[in-house]
Amino acid sequence: MQSRITPWQLALMSTGSMIGSGWLFSPFYGLQTAGGAVLLAWVLAAVVSLIVSLSFARMCSAFPVVGGTYRLLGLTHPRSTANVFLILGWLSYVVFLPLEAQSVVQYLGFWWPGLVQHAPGGVRLSWAGLGLGVMILVLITWFNTLHITRVARANAWVSVWKIVIPLVVALVVIIGFGRTAHFVSYLDVHVLDLEAALGAVIGAGLAFAFAGFQNGLFLANQVREPGRSLPFSLYLPLLLGLVLYVLLSSSYMAILPNAGHDLVSSAAPLLGLVSLLGLGTLMHVLLADAVVAPMGTANVYAAVTGRILYACGMELRSASWLTRLNQHGSPAVALWINAAVGLLFLLPFPTWRQLVGFLTSVVVFAYLAGPVTLLVLGRPDGPARDIVAPCAAAATRARLVGIAGFLCCTWLVYWAGRQNLGWLLLAVVGAVALHGWLQGRAAGLQRDLRANAYLIGFLAALYALAWGHDLKLVGFPWDNALAALVGGMACRGFLRGRLDDPSIARHVQRLRAEQSSDAMAAVRA
Repeated sequence: MQSRITPWQLALMSTGSMIGSGWLFSPFYGLQTAGGAVLLAWVLAAVVSLIVSLSFARMCSAFPVVGGTYRLLGLTHPRSTANVFLILGWLSYVVFLPLEAQSVVQYLGFWWPGLVQHAPGGVRLSWAGLGLGVMILVLITWFNTLHITRVARANAWVSVWKIVIPLVVALVVIIGFGRTAHFVSYLDVHVLDLEAALGAVIGAGLAFAFAGFQNGLFLANQVREPGRSLPFSLYLPLLLGLVLYVLLSSSYMAILPNAGHDLVSSAAPLLGLVSLLGLGTLMHVLLADAVVAPMGTANVYAAVTGRILYACGMELRSASWLTRLNQHGSPAVALWINAAVGLLFLLPFPTWRQLVGFLTSVVVFAYLAGPVTLLVLGRPDGPARDIVAPCAAAATRARLVGIAGFLCCTWLVYWAGRQNLGWLLLAVVGAVALHGWLQGRAAGLQRDLRANAYLIGFLAALYALAWGHDLKLVGFPWDNALAALVGGMACRGFLRGRLDDPSIARHVQRLRAEQSSDAMAAVRA
């Protein structure tokens, strides 16, 4: 019997990956950014993530292949577009491992100050901290070279710990020490400040905290009953995450007076809050969890990122060394490459908030692959209608879910802000140009830039809109209405830029054949 990940193991992997460094920082940073509106921001982040996840669930249930939705764009669009999303998706994930390692070191710096340095731009890792971060990366990478079922079993127990501890901490703080007057001080007219809430969704890492909801999809080829397991692994983490994060933000609101955020350390805000209350025993539990939670999340992201790079190899050249598996059925070469690349991200983005701002903008941009492929493959006259939308009602639902998902992705990308949009635009232009040059030198460069002009124009328009908002030329909420209009035009561009139906049918058959001969899924325990 083949060894597969169970539905509960998969759901716990996704849930556990949502409770890493995000729960240690985002509730506090969100409160700093939006005040009482942080509660609205959490609800918005969860709802938007849920809408996007609907298209993910449909597509990955129909095509349970390694690499998740990032690979599915290769069914419907030219290789230059598909590879840009696949590479950017990999890049967005390869950053998670060093980010979680940095979070561990930063919280340990609360006890051992020599691990961190306090600078005007935020808390940075010292040379000793960087050394410890490197050790964590190497240890987690090695563990993931073992069989995936061992990784899943270990993560299941860690995930239970990661769910229970934050809930206990939040409830103890609120019930035992919270003051109604402090909480009420946040609940003035600004609690419904939608603009502040939207700014916190990306800027304070709230969307980042929910990003792990899709991690089960990247292991789709190694789960039991994918049609049931994959949707379950999406919806349960989002619900649990929303409850947990609202309670954590509420715990800060119940203890800290309005505008009293400087009473706790921004380097380790939750430890600072517990220290302020004099809860010595709870501080030791939190210290352990500040190590366990990010390490568990880093473990999941290492596994997922290895599969994404493996998927890159499958798309670029199926017999390449990226697709080599060790005796445990793990893509060891891809895992160690990810570790090497991840080390670089400990240096250029030295603070947690800087790294999260860049990371989230790339993650939410890569989300577009789900709604786009659903819109193309869910057409009533499409070549994959029997798989994705077998009846007229299913086709209608696919269209509505795809359009809503694309619109939500557009807003998430826009909320990343002008600076992150600028870096994202440069990354996309660079990826398209590099792909074209490698494929056909000057002629390939011109061809790929022309084929992806709508994609580049989409980001350029959002960047211009964000610039206009910063200069107060376009106010809220009209800027978001214009962003939706830009998204609608970009969606039409994606639909026009698809391959012809015979080409899509050939790619669908290729992927279906891969499912039946997947060496990674067929490895026995």
